[in-house]
This record gives sequence, C-alpha cells and structure tokens, in this order.
Amino acid sequence: MHHDILTLLDAHLAQLCAARNQLAATRRVAPGERSAAVLYTIDVSDRYASQARTLMAELDAVPRVAVGAAE
Repeated sequence: MHHDILTLLDAHLAQLCAARNQLAATRRVAPGERSAAVLYTIDVSDRYASQARTLMAELDAVPRVAVGAAE
C-alpha cells in the first residue's frame, strides 16, 4: 500500500511538472492557455486527492497485528 501512495504521488507530481514546463517554454502563449493550465492542475490535484483519500481509507481498514503482542 505504501508503494501505491508513492506511485500515485509520483504520477501527480509528473503531471504538475509537465503542465508547468509547457507554460515555461520560451514561446508565445496562446490566449487562455494559462487559464487552461491552471484548470488542468486543479483537475489533476482533485483526482490525486480523491485517489489518495481512497488509498488511505483502504490502509486504515487493513487490520494490524501488533509486533510482540502477547498471545
């Protein structure tokens, strides 16, 4: 599960970096392009938050066994 969270975070950061790099390119920006990029990052972040919440809920639902617990 821990690996899933890191994979999800890595994908999210890659999407945000790609959007940033698109806007940082040395070129003329088309009308509305910056607004579209902001909306894209909001959408990507909303999806990340939803997926992360789901993974965390699954993690909380997994029964844990205490190490060294008395039998």
